[in-house]
Amino acid sequence: MKKTYTILLISIILSVCVQTAYAQFVLAQDTVRGRIDFSPRLGDMNNAVAIPNDSVFYMLPVDLSTDPWRQVYRYMPDRAVRSGYIQSTKLMRVDDYDIVEVERLSAHGYISFKNSDVRIVVSVAPVTSKDVAIKKGTDGLYRVNGKLARGVAKWGTPKMQYKSITVSIKGRNIPVPKKLFEHLLEPDIEDMVVYYNPRKETVYMQVNNGGTSAYYTVLFTMSIRGALSPYIFDPSMNK
Repeated sequence: MKKTYTILLISIILSVCVQTAYAQFVLAQDTVRGRIDFSPRLGDMNNAVAIPNDSVFYMLPVDLSTDPWRQVYRYMPDRAVRSGYIQSTKLMRVDDYDIVEVERLSAHGYISFKNSDVRIVVSVAPVTSKDVAIKKGTDGLYRVNGKLARGVAKWGTPKMQYKSITVSIKGRNIPVPKKLFEHLLEPDIEDMVVYYNPRKETVYMQVNNGGTSAYYTVLFTMSIRGALSPYIFDPSMNK
């Protein structure tokens, strides 16, 4: 029994690693038209929708049999997702932007990133009985101020939460309201990467949360215009 459990655990970890390595957030990018075509079905240009540059997608592992099309999830304004396809020549990978190096990782629950234009500090804290906004429903799932909590397996118990996210771009403080991230539980600040697009003064912060039991990936986007609702990829979206 112990051997079976060990094999199962290794399989789960490997599955998560593969997902992280080969699936990623990408941006719509066509320098000529300023928009790209999103097709709900492979090659179906009759029903394609024009999507403006810099729109965020989550690109699934590359299937060369569909080249040059890539299967993606399109994020709607309310962060609902739609499955479809975009062309590989019309996208920009988030991880191709400049990486912002870690300034400090503290044992006291915070991490900071810094370059000549950007500074970000993210802190986390344990969930306690005082966190009354985090409530368990009769369905065994947790919600935070009515929003479904991420990172907690059904009938599991949340242990960690984001405490604060502060962002400064070229000396200008960018507010990141708590309501944007309060439902994103079990954060892992050691599995966080920050990228920066200096031309558009935009920061992308990607982090893998939830461990192996309720894994999800989130992309925070902050610019001088403010912070957007985060983009979330949950492996259950593939089911």
